[in-house]
Amino acid sequence: MREVLFTVLILGLVFDRANAQDAEVYIVDVGPNRGAPWQVIRVDEDGQNPQQFINTGLSRPQDILFIEHRNLALVSNLFSNQITQYDAETGAFAGTFASGIGQPTRMEIGPDGLLYVLQWQGNGRVWRYDLDGQFIDEFTSIGVNQSIGMDWDNAGNLYVASFGGASVRKFDTDGNDLGLFINANLQGPTNIRFESNGDLLVLDWSGNSVKRFDASGNYLGVFMSGLGQAEGIEVLPNGNYIIGNGVTSSMKEFDASGQYVGEFVEAGTLGLATPNGVRVRHAQVFQINAGLNDAWVNQDAPFQGMFITVYPDLGLVFVAWFTFDSVPPDAGMATFGGIDQRWVTGLGTIDGDRVSLNMELTTGGGFNMAQPVPSQDTSYGTMLIVFAACNGAQVTFDFPGPGLSGSFPITRVVGDNIPLCESLAGQGQTHR
Repeated sequence: MREVLFTVLILGLVFDRANAQDAEVYIVDVGPNRGAPWQVIRVDEDGQNPQQFINTGLSRPQDILFIEHRNLALVSNLFSNQITQYDAETGAFAGTFASGIGQPTRMEIGPDGLLYVLQWQGNGRVWRYDLDGQFIDEFTSIGVNQSIGMDWDNAGNLYVASFGGASVRKFDTDGNDLGLFINANLQGPTNIRFESNGDLLVLDWSGNSVKRFDASGNYLGVFMSGLGQAEGIEVLPNGNYIIGNGVTSSMKEFDASGQYVGEFVEAGTLGLATPNGVRVRHAQVFQINAGLNDAWVNQDAPFQGMFITVYPDLGLVFVAWFTFDSVPPDAGMATFGGIDQRWVTGLGTIDGDRVSLNMELTTGGGFNMAQPVPSQDTSYGTMLIVFAACNGAQVTFDFPGPGLSGSFPITRVVGDNIPLCESLAGQGQTHR
């Protein structure tokens, strides 16, 4: 007998960013006096074991970003107006991801799972691409001159820093201009970063510091000092900040309160000249997240599938599994509500990449009817779901009463929600 023909899964979960794993740090080097030779350096999360990761296909590089499900690293290049792509493990050149951009600077995967790209020149608008490199649209309604920093607040509004304008502009979730968010106390901002409390950190390249603003744009003062040409900021697994410091040709480390810790990567390491971009890439230990909402299928069982829906605030997993046997009892016609059909539900809590559930079987009742009232067997069996990535999981079930057990893989029917899943899990990007 072959079990599991049609399945509906509904998952709820919580992703705890505090459980950060080991990481590697990738540093973009725009070269001496911002000229060749250009490179990307890879170091361990403690700044040790430096290796040259990329040194080809670059043209005044600005930023690096990883698309994990495609095993790609992207680098934005100011001079060539291109985003080039590389093997995410070896750094080998893999061609052009996108071209014709007006001197691209920063790149981020947004809340919608699309790639957002800033332009130093051109029309200054924020461009969006899918993660295959297809141009989607000009997202913002107006351009931002010399845009070189972006981030989103908790409401999904986009903020873009203008180096030449010494300001930060705000856009709503549809890209409509909401005006200047910050237009004072900055000299030449580069990267911006929202903190969990709603404050905004702004790297002031010309102001030799990192400045803090509250959620309304009010200036709170200097958060980090002793910098010169600050560009590129990330957070290490231990909670400390690392910042590129062009004047000293080094990466500096600060603790969570903004106090200087020391040199994360010293000047001259592998010829490091002008660090201007940095990305922390965490080890790929998958964490279940709300981006798993989708239709899923067992490729070995055609015309069968699962729907997965996530409730992130509950920290629970609810599974509704609708299934029927491949061969009806007595070789007769399968009937709705017959013994060859099962409605199994379960509840469990998340544990990293997996969830264990106690399953219940609902029987009886009538189609679209309040009567008769169905009954439930609250100890029908167990189910384990283990996610290996945003597009793969293994389902294992054991139902002792009817003597049914087994295991089968599931993948998505379509991959549209994979980027969102990777963004939420911190797997595709570890911007937070």
